[in-house]
Amino acid sequence: MPRLFWPLIIAVMVSACSSKPVESPERTEVEQYKQARESLEAKNYLTAIDSLKELEARFPYGTYAEQAQLDLIYAQFMSQDYPAAVVAAQRFIRSYPAHPSLDYALYMHGLSNYYLERGLFDNIMSTDKSSRDLSAARNAFEDFERLVHRFPDSDYAPDARSRMVFIRNQFAAQELHAARYYARRGAYIAAINRAQYVVRHYQGTPSVPEALAIMAKGYERINQPELADKSRRVLTQNWPDSDYMNDDRVTLSWWPDKDNGILSLLTFDLL
Repeated sequence: MPRLFWPLIIAVMVSACSSKPVESPERTEVEQYKQARESLEAKNYLTAIDSLKELEARFPYGTYAEQAQLDLIYAQFMSQDYPAAVVAAQRFIRSYPAHPSLDYALYMHGLSNYYLERGLFDNIMSTDKSSRDLSAARNAFEDFERLVHRFPDSDYAPDARSRMVFIRNQFAAQELHAARYYARRGAYIAAINRAQYVVRHYQGTPSVPEALAIMAKGYERINQPELADKSRRVLTQNWPDSDYMNDDRVTLSWWPDKDNGILSLLTFDLL
């Protein structure tokens, strides 16, 4: 072979070797977790989620396996992926029922359910949720109740209790919303029943005074003066300065002036 070709062959071989990709060594568990933590601290939650999932896949029984699951719950919650946070918290609670951070997992499970029902505009403005499906809120209430029952001295218990109060107020407001609906359409017995439920089961909520007012007005419409007077007395004795009282008479600004009848109820007030 002519000498002229040897330099050309050597150059091609060197070029081929240099173009071959260099495989980087796989990260250790410590390095993988460190990367995930750095992403969390930088608030790069989506990157942190990917790193934590990769860590779990590569080291399912490693030193950081439990902490990685807790961090994953937090990262998914902060990225507003509340359904994923609920699932991650459920898995941790099921896998580590005696873990020292179980109270945190219960709290995050409840908090994720708490925000699960929030709509797009709830992040921008305060909206009335009383007319919505509150099933997620009920799950959150049960989660918080479980937390404060099992871990009454937990750092997360005070906030859980305050959220339980708020959720309970929402439950009462939802019943009151239904009572108004029935009353406006002339279904006074149904309205009274919903108002009674508020008085019996949601004592201490802001909805009770209006519920008593609905009962008083409803009993008047169905010609039950004694029951109407009883409801009025309870209202005046407990809330003497109530906006629902005017010159010893019960008043509701939205109360229908006349009975719309059962036809209005059945046709959703279209007729």
